[in-house]
Amino acid sequence: MKRSAYIAAALLGGALLADVLLRDPGHIAISVYGYLVEMSMPVFVLLLIGLYLVTRLIVRWVTARRLQEFVQLQRRRERARRNLVRGLLELSSGNWREAEATATQSTRDSETPVAHYLTAARAAELMGQFKRRDDWLAKALEAAPEERTPILITQAEFYLKHNQLAAALTTLEQLETLGGQNARGLMLLARIYRQQGDWQALRALEPRLRNAPGIKSVSADELLPQVYLYMFKELGSKGDKEGLLSCWKDVPKALAERPEIITGYARAAIACGEFAVAERGLRELLARTWDESAVLAYGEIESPDALAVLDVAEKWLPAHPQDPALLLTCGRLCLRAELYGKARSYLETSLAFRPRLETYQLLASLLEQLNEREHALKILNDALVHAVGRKANMPRLRIRRWIDRRMTPDRRQN
Repeated sequence: MKRSAYIAAALLGGALLADVLLRDPGHIAISVYGYLVEMSMPVFVLLLIGLYLVTRLIVRWVTARRLQEFVQLQRRRERARRNLVRGLLELSSGNWREAEATATQSTRDSETPVAHYLTAARAAELMGQFKRRDDWLAKALEAAPEERTPILITQAEFYLKHNQLAAALTTLEQLETLGGQNARGLMLLARIYRQQGDWQALRALEPRLRNAPGIKSVSADELLPQVYLYMFKELGSKGDKEGLLSCWKDVPKALAERPEIITGYARAAIACGEFAVAERGLRELLARTWDESAVLAYGEIESPDALAVLDVAEKWLPAHPQDPALLLTCGRLCLRAELYGKARSYLETSLAFRPRLETYQLLASLLEQLNEREHALKILNDALVHAVGRKANMPRLRIRRWIDRRMTPDRRQN
């Protein structure tokens, strides 16, 4: 209906225009650089219409060609995306050779060639083809220099997998210099520092781990205690009293109240010969919170006044009469106080509640010094059974059976 109305209006307009032009067709003169072009109005209108149609045709041709090129480009990119997806699936399925070949197809047409090269590098790594792995990483870096972060982190992960700590550290330091460090890179740095025992560097890295987006605060909270515990252990092994005291002063207040930190500091103080410091710290901790590690550490105190330390430990027994760790500690302290009968009683009671290898060893050593070697050997045999988890099912020796038969009452009477 609308089309018919448009056609009727066009015919009517054309008829009116023709009537006007037939009476007076008009005259148009155009002067260009000294040239005069004259024509009637109908001719000028026809020229305009022709010019419009030619221009429209050219625009359509150019647009169609660009559209065709765009469609072809989209097809190539779609094919590259499919190859990448198929390569990742093959990588996950364990088809590493196929994954490497598939992922590297159509990389020139891909919007993210780095993803293709990294997938191929992982496949080559899993096949043990380290030369090809490094070549793919180099191509990834060449294809997208601005995407250094995922490439260098992947390279560092490969080095760490093969325990090449120095190479991994160099790679991550390069990333640090370029300003592309992220949460994953920080976690890898923390792992390297921990394996190298570089606790000072790990301690300096801790605030960045805590503030980095993407890293759970729990991870940072677990890292800092480990840093101080390893520092305590190292300083204790060196006997560095001043360094240990300085390190303890640097411990955050909230962290300094945790049982494992106090116990670690006390053990380091014992190693440095600071028995009074260790005793006071452990005693105050156990007055607040009962902790088995702290109880065992208390038994390692070699104070000159062994009876005073033993007296403190025995005062805890009414509240914890069946605590095997406390009984073991009391046994240790009794040995230092030269109360051997009491020590033996504590150690045997501790074993009755919970067998522990160090309790077996301590009791066996005590019995050997008391000239009860047969009993000491039995204790050591029980310790081996406890360590293995079962008693050896060994047949009796023939000579032992013969001796038993000779010693029977009937044979003796004959």
